[in-house]
Amino acid sequence: MLHKLIHPKGQVNTEFRQILHNTGWLFGGKVLRMVISLFVGTWIARYLRPEGFGQLQYALVLVSFFDPLSTIQMGQVVTRDLVRHPENSSLILGTAFVLQWVGGILAASLCVFGVQFLAPDQPLIQLLVSIIALKCLFNSLQPIANWFESWVASKYVVMAEHGVFLLIVLLKCGLVMTQATVVAFAIVIALESMLYALALAYFYLRQHQSIRTWRTNFASLKYLLRESWPLVLSSTAVVIYLNIDQLMLGNMIDKSAVGIYASAANLSEATAFLPVIIGSSLFPRIIQSRQLAPSVYRRRLQQYYDLNTAIAYSLILVLLPTSGFIMTHLYGAEYQAGIPIFAVHILASLFTYLGIAQSKWIVTEGLQRYNFYARFTGLMVNIVLNLVLIPRYGGMGAAIATLISYAIGGYLFFGLLPATRSNAYLMTKALLLPLRLLSRWSLGFTR
Repeated sequence: MLHKLIHPKGQVNTEFRQILHNTGWLFGGKVLRMVISLFVGTWIARYLRPEGFGQLQYALVLVSFFDPLSTIQMGQVVTRDLVRHPENSSLILGTAFVLQWVGGILAASLCVFGVQFLAPDQPLIQLLVSIIALKCLFNSLQPIANWFESWVASKYVVMAEHGVFLLIVLLKCGLVMTQATVVAFAIVIALESMLYALALAYFYLRQHQSIRTWRTNFASLKYLLRESWPLVLSSTAVVIYLNIDQLMLGNMIDKSAVGIYASAANLSEATAFLPVIIGSSLFPRIIQSRQLAPSVYRRRLQQYYDLNTAIAYSLILVLLPTSGFIMTHLYGAEYQAGIPIFAVHILASLFTYLGIAQSKWIVTEGLQRYNFYARFTGLMVNIVLNLVLIPRYGGMGAAIATLISYAIGGYLFFGLLPATRSNAYLMTKALLLPLRLLSRWSLGFTR
């Protein structure tokens, strides 16, 4: 793709310059936030040690299972309707607020009930989950962010996010320095959602808007719920798919095992923003090519997949041999058991990157139901493998289960379906990129 965007004389054309500019801003902001989160997170993990960190992570994972209910996953629908019908903004925002408030209460209640069932004799875990579950209640003001997006004024959302993020980082650092308990960290997690909601409300009121004018009716509630409910199911499946290993590890082994596993998983997932940024910058151009010719569209898709796998392979080559050094220096000697887990998760990033890239193609082609089927299949495989491997190999078994389930749910499953088989072929070629490059190099050398 790059050679198409570079002038024969070596000059970068306007389109490529625009892509670089957009990617640069996204990349810079994400990297800065990732680096800060990574170092603060590892500092907290060192301080809490595997047991305390595992307890906090276990509570976070359990709450995440029900969190989609608190948002009803209606953000894109709300933004779309606000753009189409700005004159009905009070009705749209009021309806979204009511649904998310009810969903938040339901999600928080299910969290409290769920932890009673999963950890009946662990009062500390029950307390942590009950505190963190409060964050579900504050998602009801998320529609304000959709309102800003509909007016192309997302800078206020960014200001709210970054301002609250920096404040929470300072609070977390203060907790470590004052040797606070794990309960205090749970309170700060819930506080972050509350502060973000208040910041959104503040910027909304500054635009001479009023929450008091929001309203709703039964027809609007029914419509928005009907539009959003499939997204709730899909998002819940994805969240469980990504985090079920930590929950099962905590119930089948102990919370220290969760802490060690989470340290490795969080570290390997820290680079997951890369394919998202690449997609946001390059995929609009690929979608445009769909209107030109099938061959052009297919070629650009292949280049897109190749770029994602190239980055994944590069990370594997760099991080795999240095995994021991990275884990030991970031987390300390107590987390050394996470080194092989980190190595396996790095390999899984290959399918993660391809899956993120393919999801954009699926949305473009209107094949979202297949994505849900694939994720559900991966989830079932992950659960079965965890039941078999965790009792024998602990966290390493969970990592192996994750690698296999990601390969099936993010790649192999799509090769079985006629509607997605041709795209799976492009993904296969991308996975074989090192061999393709080696073949080209060999041909060029022999010539």
